[in-house]
Amino acid sequence: MKQFVTIRAALVLVAATALPFPHRLAAEDALPNGARLARAIRELIPEKDAELPATMEVIMRERKRLITEVVIQIEKLGPEKWKTIYKAKRNGKPPEQWTVHHELGQPNCYVSNTATTKRPDIYSTFADSSLYIADLGMDFLHWPDQVILKTQRRKSRLCYVLESRNPGPAKGEYHRVVSWVDKKTGGILLADIYTAETKPVKQFAVKGLTKKDGLWHVDEIEMRDTKSRVRSRLQFHLK
Repeated sequence: MKQFVTIRAALVLVAATALPFPHRLAAEDALPNGARLARAIRELIPEKDAELPATMEVIMRERKRLITEVVIQIEKLGPEKWKTIYKAKRNGKPPEQWTVHHELGQPNCYVSNTATTKRPDIYSTFADSSLYIADLGMDFLHWPDQVILKTQRRKSRLCYVLESRNPGPAKGEYHRVVSWVDKKTGGILLADIYTAETKPVKQFAVKGLTKKDGLWHVDEIEMRDTKSRVRSRLQFHLK
């Protein structure tokens, strides 16, 4: 089975270690249970502690570019607990740090280095980018309403199209997320993010993959704000 080095940053991939997708999801059924698929993705436990340097490039409409150095750290806290730390540093800006605590069967816990975190805070930007803190924690995979709509080929890969719906979105929160999950690996390759509007307000994509030692590594992910047209690229410096 092929594997991804995932980056649990939103919508998509997040753990700086190679993680196989559970064999139980490779069932013969054309459309497996959506809640089970979402749970399998969010509960991919890292095999070991890891640190991954990256660069966030935010491209504004007027072509202005913001460059921020980012470090992602993963620490195992037990057989069913781990945390992911996101650190951002840019000249002229105070350092930013968020910690996402993960535990099997429990919602994520988000902690900022600057203040007590409340639920609306996770729908704020990370490093002035189009990525929200909620994206880093793949918070949408914890919503109770998860349905696989169909299978579809995207980026030359056969994918499950998973629709996640927020049962009670507060102001500023996402209403639903439609993601394309690679059938063989469980990696989220693309995602459309919606509020109350019919068109997506943000679009996520894996932009680069490199195969090394038999594993697929994510080189770069992009989050595009469809209204402001701001594009945010997180480029990983793989060893």
